[in-house]
Amino acid sequence: MTWQRAHRVAGFETTFGYYLRWFMRRSFARVLVRSERPFPRAGYVAAANHHSWWDGFLALTIHRAFAPERPFNLMMDDEQLRRFPFFRFGGAFSVDARSVRAAYPAIRYGAARAREGAGLWIFPDGTLRPSLCEPAFTSGFVHAARAAEVPVLPVAMRFVFLGEQRPTAIAALGAPCDPHARTAQKTVQERVIALLTSIDDDLRAQRIDERYREIVRGNAGIDAIVAACTAPLRGRK
Repeated sequence: MTWQRAHRVAGFETTFGYYLRWFMRRSFARVLVRSERPFPRAGYVAAANHHSWWDGFLALTIHRAFAPERPFNLMMDDEQLRRFPFFRFGGAFSVDARSVRAAYPAIRYGAARAREGAGLWIFPDGTLRPSLCEPAFTSGFVHAARAAEVPVLPVAMRFVFLGEQRPTAIAALGAPCDPHARTAQKTVQERVIALLTSIDDDLRAQRIDERYREIVRGNAGIDAIVAACTAPLRGRK
């Protein structure tokens, strides 16, 4: 890569980073994350459930919060990336997800990036699934992690309304898994399902504020603005 091209790429990434933070603050009340282990200190492959158009934005937000000095890459369905090409500025690259064989060039590219120290995020469901449906992972993320010789990070994501105008994005990061284990694909899928259940349990028990780290605080919504404006009236007797 020439110096001029590297400079342009860095400029795109920096600009997209500013846009991402503005966009997340404008779109969510908060972004909250809970991690069972320290975040990987080198390259990794994250395998997450996929039930929202926002998932890629949340993936990049998490990576930048925990590993801001390292590159980020997102494996994205070819058709979706053609519809939303601006994701390329955030590190997305396309994959033909019709089969493992068709996906192999993208898996090989992603593995090379993870081996160099990047965070590679993959949604092994391959398509959006309703939030009440359990994940059904394909094996591409395991092949990528094995080729890169990096751990797999299980990730669960939820988007919920907690009495505010805007939704709250919640993620739980599990303990990294060994991709070389014979049951790696099944193990990671089961851990993501367990993490989703743990988020739901925390929501029911109202433990969100005590167990999760806030990495983005959204701009004040109409609810907060109205409450602030009417506070003097509520104080009158």
